[in-house]
Amino acid sequence: MKWSPTGWGAKIVEGEREYSLPVEKWGPKDEAMVAMVDSPKLVPVTKVPGFKELVPYHRVVSVLPATPGWRVQADQFGPFAPYTAPIAAWVMDGEGKFWPVIGVSEPEDGGPHRPSPDGEYTVRPHLSSGNKIIAPDA
Repeated sequence: MKWSPTGWGAKIVEGEREYSLPVEKWGPKDEAMVAMVDSPKLVPVTKVPGFKELVPYHRVVSVLPATPGWRVQADQFGPFAPYTAPIAAWVMDGEGKFWPVIGVSEPEDGGPHRPSPDGEYTVRPHLSSGNKIIAPDA
C-alpha cells in the first residue's frame, strides 16, 4: 500500500523497471507535482521521463504519536515466523481509518515487510488484516 499527501501517485516505467512516486501536491495549473529521486525540487509529473499514469494511493490526513505499550502481533504467515512489534504512531487516511506505524525492514525474499532481526528499520504504516492490535497493559 502506498501513501501520499494527495492520495495519488505517478506510475513511472523506465525500460524493465517500474515504480511510482507520490504526488506531493497539485501545482498552480492543477498538474500533479512529484519529487524526483535525484532532486529535492517538485516538478510536474509530465516532465518525468517514463511517466505513464496517475494511480490511487492512500491519502495521509494526520499522523499521531502512539501511547507507549501499543503493539502489532502477527501470526505465522506461510514460511514467515510470528512477531510482535511496538507501534510508534498512527496514520489516519482520507477515509478516517487509522493504521499503525511500526519499524520494518525491506523484504529481501519477496515476503511482507517485517521487523528486522539486525535492528535496521524503516518506519512505515503496517497493513495486514491478519495481525492483531494489542493495547497497553492496564
